[in-house]
Amino acid sequence: MNRSTRHFAIAALTTFVLVGVFGYASADASVSTNTAPQVSGTEGASPIEKANQATAESEKSTCETTVDRVVRTQNRSRLKGFCNRVSRLPTCSSTEGRPIQHADNGSVDARGKRILVLGMIHGDEPLAGEMALEWAERLQALGSHRNAWRVVPMLNPDGLERNTRMNAQGVDLNRNFPTKDWDHEALTFWNKTAKKDPRRFPGEKPASEVETKCIISHIKDFKPDFIVSVHTPYKVLDFDGPKMGFPAYKDLPWRALGNFPGSLGRYMWKDYQIPVLTVELGNTMVDAAKLQDIVGTFAIEAARRSGQKTAGMFEHM
Repeated sequence: MNRSTRHFAIAALTTFVLVGVFGYASADASVSTNTAPQVSGTEGASPIEKANQATAESEKSTCETTVDRVVRTQNRSRLKGFCNRVSRLPTCSSTEGRPIQHADNGSVDARGKRILVLGMIHGDEPLAGEMALEWAERLQALGSHRNAWRVVPMLNPDGLERNTRMNAQGVDLNRNFPTKDWDHEALTFWNKTAKKDPRRFPGEKPASEVETKCIISHIKDFKPDFIVSVHTPYKVLDFDGPKMGFPAYKDLPWRALGNFPGSLGRYMWKDYQIPVLTVELGNTMVDAAKLQDIVGTFAIEAARRSGQKTAGMFEHM
């Protein structure tokens, strides 16, 4: 696929009905406009329209193939619905040109916050991608939720292809974010603390990887109040953010694992005061719906305690 990326938003406007007030059964209430590739006939279409449609069909097919690789057999058919409404930012292709797609579900509730969900930053953690897809499909099915959500479920398709934590360049994307201490500490930390573990190689310079740039583009574009990064296999909830009480959740305990030079938690919280919740699944799926509702409520309070951010702040990342 051509690595000069394209962002096709061929609109399929869907109007949703607002339900419940802080709806635990509704994963956080809203109205959403999603984009989906249209695959109807091309008769009478212009050459540009035909080319756009062919590309949309190709990207949908690639999305479905990736879902097949990520998701367990019993859930594949259901979660492929994500591929019917995906969008892609212009910067969001992998090193080897695979599309990195997302889906949006907006909100009309002024009390809600903007939550960015990132799945499968590490290519050998497919269950993390499946969890993010579960959340995206639940939002779509419920139709309304108080927060606005953007879900990017499969961020490292090249690593998925190789079954490696790293991307195609051998870089751990979760050590490649341009934290303010990256130049002074990232490689030193890798050499001394990580013992030059190739699975945790931060790259030769900050934000060197196209996948890292894609995530930063999402942060600038979506301007999240709260970020969720889904991983495996440590089976904890790890929070980088303001001091606050943690809601009980039976499947995963809250633990502070700390952050590292070049990690998303350090980049967003320490440098920019945007809270990051790292969901570390084990080797089995948890109660995804309940966790999503807990996260939605937790995000509102965490964002409030973190203070108001200006749009200009995101432009200087």
